[in-house]
Amino acid sequence: MRFGKIPINTFLNKIPHEDCVVCPSIGEDDAYVDVEGKYLVIHSDPITEAGKNAGFLSVVVACNDVNMKGVRCRWVTTVLLLKSEDSLDNVIEGINEACKLLGCNVVGGHTEVTQGVNRDIVVTTAFSFSDKIMKLSDAKEGDYVLVFGTAGIEGTWILANEFEEELLKKGVRAEVIKRSKGYKYKIPVQDIALKVKDYAIAMHDATEGGVYQALLEVAKASNLTLEVKSEIPVSEETAEIVRALNINPYQLISSGCFITVAKSPDVKKLESIGGKVIGVLKKGEPKLIINGKSYTEDFEEELVRIESYYNGGR
Repeated sequence: MRFGKIPINTFLNKIPHEDCVVCPSIGEDDAYVDVEGKYLVIHSDPITEAGKNAGFLSVVVACNDVNMKGVRCRWVTTVLLLKSEDSLDNVIEGINEACKLLGCNVVGGHTEVTQGVNRDIVVTTAFSFSDKIMKLSDAKEGDYVLVFGTAGIEGTWILANEFEEELLKKGVRAEVIKRSKGYKYKIPVQDIALKVKDYAIAMHDATEGGVYQALLEVAKASNLTLEVKSEIPVSEETAEIVRALNINPYQLISSGCFITVAKSPDVKKLESIGGKVIGVLKKGEPKLIINGKSYTEDFEEELVRIESYYNGGR
């Protein structure tokens, strides 16, 4: 059985998805809805692999997508599907911590103990208002592509928390695991995204499938070819953990890292903020080129693969 995110093209034509200024599609994870002259930005995300950190991560990851439209997250609704009521306080504590960190508030949701789940599932929908539209389809031939952050941030944090014993057995240093557990606070991108927004055509966060998947989605959404010309940053902690588990860091879930498309005059400013240029969009088939090899199909999520291997699937 296949686990993980289902490609959007397999079901999008089976549901009504109109009456929005920008509707969700490949590379466009937020909807823009016109509300009396302002744009309501909406995004939903589930957390299924974070264990005791599900509440915190659910709010942060959903808000990250709203931040990719250059705005703060203002409100969230959360749906809690719990394996046991014993975990309720822990999940709520995580939600509260994330909301305090980001300055948003919970305005609704649903909470239940659900039969048949072996871990807590938290689904958050994030909302905000924007005065303008940012979308990847506005990218043009010759625009630069930059990466902010390092590959595999979220995955490194989850692995350090959920696979600590296995990592120690495989020789990962205890101090590396300890530092990786601190990656929790590298996952929110709101502060840096708000600094980047004025110099960006569009932004796109790297979640399931990692940085490679995010870059492929940039190519598809812009209908252009993207060739990776420079090495994508990987932290020391991530590098040690992925070596031990035989993981490709560029296909590891990477919330905390995001992609930015920008015009040439704005590149130096973005580099001064912390971005790294890794390629330029060029005319051609919508595909990603890495080390001379072309990719058009979605990348496998490494966290799902590792969890399936060690835990017998979800």
